[in-house]
Amino acid sequence: MNGKTAKLLNRYALAKGVNSRDLKRQWMSMNARERFQRRQKLILELKGK
Repeated sequence: MNGKTAKLLNRYALAKGVNSRDLKRQWMSMNARERFQRRQKLILELKGK
């Protein structure tokens, strides 16, 4: 995980009230394709606000 991804996950956690550590654990268990799809979903949800 790079710094850009960590910032994205932290921003999402603050916006949604989710634990950032849990998000990071889930992120690390995903493969590259799942991470790409999840990243796109998170970006869309954050822009929708």
